[in-house]
Amino acid sequence: MSIEVLRFDAGIMTTQEPPHRQAFAEWSNRILLLSLLGIFYLTLFPFRFSFAPTLVFHRYPFLLGMTGKRQSHMDVFLNVLLFVPFGFGVCAKLCKRGTGRWTAFLLALGIGAAASYAVEFLQFYIPPRDSGWNDVVTNTAGSVAGFFLFELCGGAVLNELSKWEDSFTAWLTPGRAAFLIGAYFALCFGISVRLQTETRLIDWNPQYNLFVGNDATGRNPWRGQVLLLQLWSRALSEPTIRAIAGREPAQDTSAGLLGSYDVMGPPPIRSESDSLPPLGQTPEQPQWANDRASELDGRSWLRTQIPPENLTRAIQKTSQFTVHVVCAPFATENAKGHIVSLSEPADYANFQLWQEGTNLLLWFRNPLTETPSALVWTVPDVFEAGKVRDIAVTYDGSDAFIYLDGNPVAPTYRLSPGASLLLRRIIIKTADLQACVIVYDTLVFLPAGLLIGVATRKTSVKKISRLWVVVLGGILPAVLLEILLALVSGRRIWVGNIALSLLFGLAGILLINADRRFKVSPRAG
Repeated sequence: MSIEVLRFDAGIMTTQEPPHRQAFAEWSNRILLLSLLGIFYLTLFPFRFSFAPTLVFHRYPFLLGMTGKRQSHMDVFLNVLLFVPFGFGVCAKLCKRGTGRWTAFLLALGIGAAASYAVEFLQFYIPPRDSGWNDVVTNTAGSVAGFFLFELCGGAVLNELSKWEDSFTAWLTPGRAAFLIGAYFALCFGISVRLQTETRLIDWNPQYNLFVGNDATGRNPWRGQVLLLQLWSRALSEPTIRAIAGREPAQDTSAGLLGSYDVMGPPPIRSESDSLPPLGQTPEQPQWANDRASELDGRSWLRTQIPPENLTRAIQKTSQFTVHVVCAPFATENAKGHIVSLSEPADYANFQLWQEGTNLLLWFRNPLTETPSALVWTVPDVFEAGKVRDIAVTYDGSDAFIYLDGNPVAPTYRLSPGASLLLRRIIIKTADLQACVIVYDTLVFLPAGLLIGVATRKTSVKKISRLWVVVLGGILPAVLLEILLALVSGRRIWVGNIALSLLFGLAGILLINADRRFKVSPRAG
């Protein structure tokens, strides 16, 4: 009769496997899943797909072609390195199943090539990305390198990782687990608050003048009619903006209203209640087609003769604003000019709203938008020659919204802690801002889920005990972080952010327990 070594795991008897095979079983799925997650994020960011060919000569996407970028030795090295963990994980999985060495080599080669090809094919439909066979070759080489790394030291590395995990699990009492989870989230919350403060409008200059139909440089004249300009030091709600656009009574529009210029006659045009300096004409007397709106013909525009300091300081204090302008361009073909600008002659600005062809563009200053990314928001197909458009722009301290004739424009311009973090390292576009939210939630809550997953092993086998660990360690922090960021910035609470955080936390819990076996092995007799 043969005797097998038995172990007890979470109160359930299991058969002790040989050390190497046991280590492969405990780590193969984790390594594979983490490597795939890393490949997904590093190659498919910003997750913005456009299923129209990005390059003219790519008529047959399945053939890929050669990459259009010039690859350095560092690019090749990074492409190889990216797939090394994947090849390592594939080999660990195959070894767990008892696959032979040469079979494992061929499978690592084939699976690595297939995975790399799939990535390159998807990149073909992501406009900022570039795809080609060059990357397939280097990625596949990385997968093969992962095979050799596994053959060289895979067993020793995974055994050592298993020992560290067992030691950590043995040390992690319920009290220590609670302390670590609490300390982790306290650190993440502190970093998140610091990153979120960079979305505030703290660097607006109160010495900039307000311009209508140009900016302070005089080089961007706009041709059209302006009927109404209103400015608030708070973000108006969507129902309020709809009511204003529909010329319907709206509640509480006076709160935070800094100025309202109703353009009914020749300059100077005074703000209601004289809360802001009047808009005077410069440099020539404008022409008038009727008694309703000024015609800005490119040779003249409107501006305040002194800086509207109370406007800028009020917006600095709240880090919120709403700009409402009713206007109609004279033309769209080859048309370009600033409709509203808060700027100064050295080509610096606090706020700019302008037209390029049929497109509407928005930029405003804060520590994030002053990075090389610039983050100009372009809304296509807004203007038609002679057509009046009701445009409202709001910013609530973190998120900007544009409304056309009372209807919101998608997507939302979201300046999250993720945007603040990524803008330090890469150049991103306005359309990539939502992807920054996903990346940041992954970085915060996936590791938290890993820690919570280990902590659940130390709780009672009763389901209610583990449920409380998940609730207090996962759900509560997700809700608290969203509330905290809303309080810091003044923005709304996004239920979708909470759902994303919970999703990545749950993914971490499942990932750390991906290879655990809770079953009884039959005894040999």
